[in-house]
Amino acid sequence: MLPFLTAADPPGTSEGSLDPLGLYQIADLLGTELVPAVRQRMLRVRFLTAMAVGAVVTEGLESDPRYREAAPYLAWEWHVVEAIVRSHDRAAENRSTWGVPGIGVTRRAVNHHDRLDARTYLATPRVFGFNGVYKRLAMHLGITDVHLAPGPMADRLVIAWSRSFDRPVEPLIARWRAAVERALDQSPPATRPGWNRETWAELANAFLPDAACKEERKLLREMLTTRGDGRLGALPEIWDLQTEFPEDDLPERRLHERLEKVDPSRGPLLTAIRAYETFSRSLHDAFDVLRFAAGHADTNGFDVPSIASKPEFRKAVEGLDSLYARASERLAALPPKPVSLEPLFTRRFSRFAEPLAAGDAAWALVQHHRQVQRDKSATGKLPWLDDLSGKRIHVRHAYRLDEFEPQPSTYLHAYRGLPIRRFRSDLVGR
Repeated sequence: MLPFLTAADPPGTSEGSLDPLGLYQIADLLGTELVPAVRQRMLRVRFLTAMAVGAVVTEGLESDPRYREAAPYLAWEWHVVEAIVRSHDRAAENRSTWGVPGIGVTRRAVNHHDRLDARTYLATPRVFGFNGVYKRLAMHLGITDVHLAPGPMADRLVIAWSRSFDRPVEPLIARWRAAVERALDQSPPATRPGWNRETWAELANAFLPDAACKEERKLLREMLTTRGDGRLGALPEIWDLQTEFPEDDLPERRLHERLEKVDPSRGPLLTAIRAYETFSRSLHDAFDVLRFAAGHADTNGFDVPSIASKPEFRKAVEGLDSLYARASERLAALPPKPVSLEPLFTRRFSRFAEPLAAGDAAWALVQHHRQVQRDKSATGKLPWLDDLSGKRIHVRHAYRLDEFEPQPSTYLHAYRGLPIRRFRSDLVGR
C-alpha cells in the first residue's frame, strides 16, 4: 500500500522558527525604501571587490546546465571562501573571517572532504553566498550587471584593488581563472586546484574583509557616499551620522530622529517607520509576555484569557487599535513603491483594528500567530503554541522564554544602520 497521512502525521510539520507574527515583511520593505541598495545581511563591504575581480576571472565562462548550482561565479565564490577558511580561520573571534557568508559550511566541508562543491556549500548560495548577499548593491554601484558580468565600474575597482600588489595581477587572475575552469570540468564541479598552502593564502589575502588597500578603500567610499544618487537612498546621510553614535549597539530610533533633522524630506518615511515599529513592538511584547507566562504552566496548559491579570500584558496591548490606526494612516501616506504597504498591513493585522479587552486581545494574538504560521508555505508551519481544549494552550519547549522584559521604547526591526556602520568601520574606522 502507498504511504498516507494520518492525524498523527499532519501536513505542515516543519518548523517556522522566525517571524512568528508576520511583522518582518513590511519592515523590510520600509528599510528598502530608506536605503534601496543595502540589505541587513550585508556586513563586509569588501566582497564588492571580490565580485568585481570574480566578474573578470569568470568572464565568458559557460555553465553546465546539468549543474545549476555550480555556475562560474559560484565556483569562484567557493575558491575565495575556501581560501579564507584554509588560511585565516584559526579562531572564531578572528576579525578577518567575521561576516564571511558561508564560512561555517565551508569549514565543515574542508575538514571532512578537503574540497567544496554544490552539495557541501550553502543550500541556496544564490541568496546566502557573498554574490547573492551583495548582488543588489554591486548592481546599484555599477560593479556588476544582473548576470554578475563586469559592470561599468568593475575596471576602476579592479585597478584600485591591484594597487595593493607589488607586481602585475594578470598572472594571478589567469591562475584563478584556470582553477575555476578546472572546478567546472569536474563531474560534479568541485574545488580541485592542486594549490599549496602559499597559493591558497595568496587568494585569501587578496580579499580578506578588513585588508583593503588605501586606493580601494577610497574608491569604495566614493561609491557609497555620492550625494544626489537616488539609487543609494539615505545611505550617505546615515554614513555621516555614524560618528554621533559611538555605542556598539546602534540605536536606530535615535539615528532616524537625527536623520529627519538632517534631511527633512525623509520625514514621511521615517514617521511611517516609527508608527509601524510602535505597533510591532507592542504586538511582539504582548506575544512574548504570553509565551513567558504560558511557558511556566503545568501539563493542563495555560488559559489564554487569564493573561489579562498580568499588568505587563495589559500595558503592551493598551491602545493597540490606536497604534494600528496610526500605522495604517502613515503607511497609506507613502507613495506605492515598491508596493503599496497599507493594504498589506490591513490584510495581515486587521483583527487588531478594533478595541479589544486584554483577554480578547490575547486570544486574537494566538489566532493571528497560527494564521501567520499557516501562511508561511503551501502546507504551513507548526505554530509555537499548541492548541488544547477551550482557549488553553501549551507553549512548545523550543519557544518558551526563561526571562523577558518588554522594550516599548526600542525598534523591533533593524533598518540598515548596522550594515552601513560595518561598511564605514572597514573603510574608515570609527
